[in-house]
Amino acid sequence: MFASHEPSEKSVSSFFQLFPKNFPSGGPPQDSLIVNPKSLRREYRTLQSENHPDISFGSTVLNAVKSEASSEGEDSETSFSSVINRAYSTLRNPYSKIAHFIQLTHPQKIDITQDDVSKEIIANFQKSSPDSAMEYKDMLMTVLEAHEALELAASESELDDLAIENDARIKESEEFLDSLIQQHSPIQNWDPIIMEAIRLKYWVNIHNGIKDWEPGKPVHLTH
Repeated sequence: MFASHEPSEKSVSSFFQLFPKNFPSGGPPQDSLIVNPKSLRREYRTLQSENHPDISFGSTVLNAVKSEASSEGEDSETSFSSVINRAYSTLRNPYSKIAHFIQLTHPQKIDITQDDVSKEIIANFQKSSPDSAMEYKDMLMTVLEAHEALELAASESELDDLAIENDARIKESEEFLDSLIQQHSPIQNWDPIIMEAIRLKYWVNIHNGIKDWEPGKPVHLTH
């Protein structure tokens, strides 16, 4: 529910609401989690070229970003631009996008991008059953194999197969998350969504490792 403002002022409570062309209903679950990257970038460029004095921020998440910008001496127009930059950076990344959705929608507003939060979730998942523990070990093995492939590669072309395979993982994970959100709204069981989001983080990290690869450059795949 939006906070009360003057009729001419629009309050937004999420990064999704800042991109109405891509998320016309304000974001998931009303809209699909999956968005066309080119369309998102076009709307981002349009937003950056405009001034929006009629928009206020109606959530602690967005106000925290604006406050951070203001504390660094930015004026209102510049701080709004900082929020747009953060929103675009968040929504173009499949992992940070689902993490933003979880933080906004989960009853406890948990932030899975925080290491202590994600570590506790993973630990509980591994303890839940032997199958879950094995599933997580398999995920780590995939990450370690990707790490080895990046370290041993002598040219970018040697990473083509890894990139294709990993992009398929990201696509599959996003589609699965979207189906979970759309089919189970309002969400009662958050565990499958949160664990799939953490799995997606690993695939996005591999994607970034491939993108940033250079001959002789150390490889760091966080997990």
